[in-house]
Amino acid sequence: MIVLQDAVRRLENVKFENQIQSVLMEISTEIDAANIAYMSDTSSVPANDPIRYVTYSREWEGRYFDRGYLRIDPIADGINRKLPFDWQAVAGSASLRWLFAEAESFGVGRQGVSVPLRGASGERALITLTSFHSSREWEQRRWRYQAFVSALAPYLHEVAFLLHAQERRQVRLSHRQRQCLELYARGYAPKQIAAHLKISSTMAREHLHCARRKLGSLTLSSAVFRASKLGLLNV
Repeated sequence: MIVLQDAVRRLENVKFENQIQSVLMEISTEIDAANIAYMSDTSSVPANDPIRYVTYSREWEGRYFDRGYLRIDPIADGINRKLPFDWQAVAGSASLRWLFAEAESFGVGRQGVSVPLRGASGERALITLTSFHSSREWEQRRWRYQAFVSALAPYLHEVAFLLHAQERRQVRLSHRQRQCLELYARGYAPKQIAAHLKISSTMAREHLHCARRKLGSLTLSSAVFRASKLGLLNV
């Protein structure tokens, strides 16, 4: 298994936010895990759009948010816990077994361990490791995995949190993107934005899409929230 010092060194060498996922993929491969995921819920982001760096497939991430699974996911809710927990401890509800089965079919993993963390500024984070090992193998590896993730968690959180804040400070919206987002924040639909600015509906939607992408948000509502927090909007 990769030693902690090597994993920390790789994280310390990350300079840009978009490099975090590839480093997590390298680490998960070397420790024979399926995935590693980081999620942080802070006062600067809406609860339905947390900071996330995961090695899950794009298909699963899209499905997870499009179908609102974040609201019912007992693992994500573990961010409010104080101690590390095995997924088996929260996956017992028959009403949610379908969610774990679906996640497994999309390559998330059969088992998992999650470690909640509190940052220096009060922000909450959750670091998760998953695997496809047999139940017997998982029992043999679980405590080592939990110890590894618990030790790695503070370093991963510091890198992820700081790089996210750094890149958000560097967001630059064009004048038109800012106009469209401000009007959206005031309740204008894309067609109304287009009419107000005397541009096509297609162009209005494109400006909104570009603004959302630059802000790293999954929805326009969360893009408005983040842009407002960054002082980019006059609303």
